[in-house]
Amino acid sequence: MQKYILVLIILLFTKYSLCQQDPAARDILDRVAEKSKSYKSVQADYELVIEDRKEDMKSESKGHIIIKKDKYKLESTESTIFYDGKTMWTYTEETQEVVISEPDTLDENFLSNPVKIFDSYNRDFKYRYDGEIMADNVKVHEIHLFPKNLDQPYSRIILYVDANKNLLSGIKLVGKDGVDYSISLGNYITDENIDDSVFIFDVSKHKKAEIIDLR
Repeated sequence: MQKYILVLIILLFTKYSLCQQDPAARDILDRVAEKSKSYKSVQADYELVIEDRKEDMKSESKGHIIIKKDKYKLESTESTIFYDGKTMWTYTEETQEVVISEPDTLDENFLSNPVKIFDSYNRDFKYRYDGEIMADNVKVHEIHLFPKNLDQPYSRIILYVDANKNLLSGIKLVGKDGVDYSISLGNYITDENIDDSVFIFDVSKHKKAEIIDLR
């Protein structure tokens, strides 16, 4: 589930999925990408809503994310993920387990590596600008991304971009299985000096945790 949280860290296919790239959407995405990459670090609170359209069920959770270049730390109600650019630790407090793995750093799919989202939008997606809407009294741009690889588990991603700040305010992933993931982002903090140790699981502070090393 965590991979969906990060992007989101996203209509079934219509004629629009065959359209040419929309220059208005490209302009907005380029501005957001340029601004996001300029920060030394980014922190934000998020709220995740999971909707099962088939079962008519909904669940909600909240968390916090810190990103520094290719490193990130994701805190959710289920677990905390630490990633230092090479090694990933997934710690679940309830079960006192930490799973250690090394994701494929060459994998450009943003579902596998959420910090790749602004490197992959032009290569991996077709996109369409759907105009401006109001969300929580804030004017946002709505942009639809359609994957060129039709084997993806989602049919489209919807990005909501704060029109004044050029920052992501929300992401929605529309799943082919009838389950949608919506993430709203807020309380941004940027350009703080974050020590690299933040992105590494400290075993000495969790001595009771069972280590499951998949490397």
